[in-house]
Amino acid sequence: MMRRIVATGLSALALVVAGGAAHATELIVVESHGLRLTPGEPVDGSKPLTLLDGQQVTLLASNGQIIRLEGPFNAAPDSQAKGGGTDVRSAVAALVTERQARTSEVGVVRGEADVKLPNPWVVDVTHPGTSCVEVGKPVVLWRSSDLSDTQVSIAPADRSWSVSGHWPGGADQLSMPANLPLRDLKSYVINVGGKLAPVTLRIIPASVTNDAMRAGWMSEVGCDNQASALLAMLGKK
Repeated sequence: MMRRIVATGLSALALVVAGGAAHATELIVVESHGLRLTPGEPVDGSKPLTLLDGQQVTLLASNGQIIRLEGPFNAAPDSQAKGGGTDVRSAVAALVTERQARTSEVGVVRGEADVKLPNPWVVDVTHPGTSCVEVGKPVVLWRSSDLSDTQVSIAPADRSWSVSGHWPGGADQLSMPANLPLRDLKSYVINVGGKLAPVTLRIIPASVTNDAMRAGWMSEVGCDNQASALLAMLGKK
């Protein structure tokens, strides 16, 4: 088990949005620019949404589809949804491919290696990159190699607090303390036996209520390996 060593100025997670089943026309905000819309906030897709020039919003539908809008725009977001596409797995898999193509086009070097995860809900500490975690759920660290008995520590980039503990030999997964003050879009340094893994965490809000939406969210914010693992899991159902 891990134990907390230092904690200063701790606060609870800020990104908690009321959950519940999504309505047929309800869309969830993934990100926005120039608008007072926050990640996880619901938007009625059947009502007109006005965007001025330069404003942008990315929305998530209940089937995992991503809708990107740019101003000037004045229409119901539902009108921009792509027709057909009842195959959720194919739709989200295409989204993963699309995002990877976009990052290549703009010359972004992806820090996250293409790794096959044991399940969609682990944070890879073997490679630097972006990992998604669900709000209110335990965070589980995962290492793909070197399962030796070792020490592990976690701290935000500003080192305002630190947590350390023992990772038993032979175990590839380790649960983090439930009370860690993790925040969305923040960078953390995970030290496993002297090997550092910078990880940026993206917190999936409670308003993202099904696996298709979670896969879409994961892919859109850069958690491609987790999205792929979730798609593989959905394919077995």
